[in-house]
Amino acid sequence: MANKEFREIQVSSSLLVVIFLGVLALGVFIFLLGVSVGKNQVRLTAPTQVVTQQIPEPVRDTPVKPPASETEQAAAPAPSRPAAKTTTEAKSAPAPSGPLYYVQVAAFNERAQAQSLADRYAKQGYTAIVDPRPTSTKTWYRVRLGGYASRDRAVALLDKLNAAAGKKTDYQVVHD
Repeated sequence: MANKEFREIQVSSSLLVVIFLGVLALGVFIFLLGVSVGKNQVRLTAPTQVVTQQIPEPVRDTPVKPPASETEQAAAPAPSRPAAKTTTEAKSAPAPSGPLYYVQVAAFNERAQAQSLADRYAKQGYTAIVDPRPTSTKTWYRVRLGGYASRDRAVALLDKLNAAAGKKTDYQVVHD
């Protein structure tokens, strides 16, 4: 034993088989972990399917006049033909292009809860939609109000909701 710089390791055949199987099992585990992460990435990058309620008309920036009383309707002359044509043209105007702004009021794990809240806001006269958002673990159903072409209109709605609640809410202005 004059040369102590070199040492030989002897491995029995059964120990060599155990080492080989351990390395093989580790390789299979890493491969399956990569497949799982890849599936989640595909699900996140895939186009999402948005399920919304049908909005009869896009939200306009001009306020809607309340219906006239019966006495005003009797005193007012019948509308002429060109006025009816103008109304038809207004209905066929294209929807605003670009992102729409919403006030997000809640997000739920279950669609029924989100739909219930959206129905409650719809009864109050708001345009409410339920927007599903899939994540890597589950789908969130977001409840949104509005659909405005300008951010200022959505902020005004947020201020109105805060005033109605009597405090600052956690609602957020979001856009698509």
